[in-house]
Amino acid sequence: MSRHFNFLILLTLLGCTETSNKIPVFEANINGNINWNAQTFAAIVQNNGIVISGSDNASSISLIINNLDVGNFDVYSWTDDYAIFQDTIQYSTRNDGVGSVAFLSDGEIDILEIDSLNNTITGNFHFDAYDSSGENTINVSEGVFYKIPMTITTQD
Repeated sequence: MSRHFNFLILLTLLGCTETSNKIPVFEANINGNINWNAQTFAAIVQNNGIVISGSDNASSISLIINNLDVGNFDVYSWTDDYAIFQDTIQYSTRNDGVGSVAFLSDGEIDILEIDSLNNTITGNFHFDAYDSSGENTINVSEGVFYKIPMTITTQD
């Protein structure tokens, strides 16, 4: 049953995005109207945590998770897991907006598969983040990372 469910999720991901001719892939929508596609990407495993990152010529996305497991990981200013979008400004879910409780960073990283045989990771993500001043925000939606190669490092 679980295999069928994962297969259905994977088909949904492939059907919603144009990943069929691009494997691996790391992409998202920025502020609802910019289709962002990483030209370079990596997944670095260290101390049972993982950093999944990608960049194009002008910006980058980094997803930092302190656990290497399949599952959902919330990203808020008060969690150990977080997400960053960097262009000329750095936006992070570790920052909240100024003004009221309604201006909180939030999001989720969903790891769907860790393929130990091929050393790849697959999942999706979305988040709202603020810059360090709390005055500027960005929305990253419909994010997908598919078959990103993982590199395992050891810390001395």
